[in-house]
Amino acid sequence: MSRLEQIFIALASILTAAMVVLMNVEVFLRYTLSISIKISEEYSGYLFAAATMLGFYPALMRGRFLRISALVSRIPLKPRAIWELGVGVLSAVFCGIVTVQTWALFTTSWEFGSVSEQYSATPLMYPQALLPAAWALLTFGMLYRAVIVAKSLWHGDASLVKDEENVME
Repeated sequence: MSRLEQIFIALASILTAAMVVLMNVEVFLRYTLSISIKISEEYSGYLFAAATMLGFYPALMRGRFLRISALVSRIPLKPRAIWELGVGVLSAVFCGIVTVQTWALFTTSWEFGSVSEQYSATPLMYPQALLPAAWALLTFGMLYRAVIVAKSLWHGDASLVKDEENVME
C-alpha cells in the first residue's frame, strides 16, 4: 500500500470517528438534557462525504472500487487487457467530467458566498473543496490503474487481478 493510500485511509478513519462522536453527542444531549447542538446532521453529512471520497483512491488502487468481475474474469488475457484499458479510459473521462463540474460548483459557491440552509449557515465552499481534488485524483488513478492492469494482462500476468477475484471467497 502506498504512502498516499495510507494517508487517505487514516484521514477517512479520523473523519468517520469524528462523525460517530458528533452523532453520539447529539443523541446523548437530546435524550438526557433535551437540547441539541443543531449541527450534527449537517456536519455528519459533510464528514461522511469526505470520508467516502478519501476512500475512493485506495479502493481503486487495491482493485476494490466498483468492480463486477464475474464475467470479465472469464475473458482471455489479451482481450481482457484491451477491455480493462478501455474501461479505465472511459472511467477516467467520466471522472474528468465530474472533476470539472465539481470545480464549477466549488467556484460558484466561492464567488457567490453560498451558505448552507442549515442552522450553521456554513459557507458551502469549504465542504465542497474536497470534491474536485478527490475526483481529479480518481481520474488519474483510473488511467494509471488501467494502464498497469492492461500491461500486466497483455504480458500474460494476471496476478494483479487474481487477488481481486478471490476477495469474496
